Amino acid sequence: MEGRIKWYNEKKGYGFVTTEEHGDIFLHQSGIREYGYFGLQQDDPVSFDIKETQKGKQVVNLRPLKSSQVG
Repeated sequence: MEGRIKWYNEKKGYGFVTTEEHGDIFLHQSGIREYGYFGLQQDDPVSFDIKETQKGKQVVNLRPLKSSQVG
């Protein structure tokens, strides 16, 4: 699945990814596959998987996409 970072707070360790199909999905820092290798900025294109949790959908296996890969 692909989407974009809606917002992410590195100090708090969470944020949201937005997609056309699923809307906003919660992102915890533990769901970032390459955590520490890139900074998450608003509107950054990303790919990820979705996991159902007791609290709802959550992003897992988040990976950055190069802008040229989106489309």
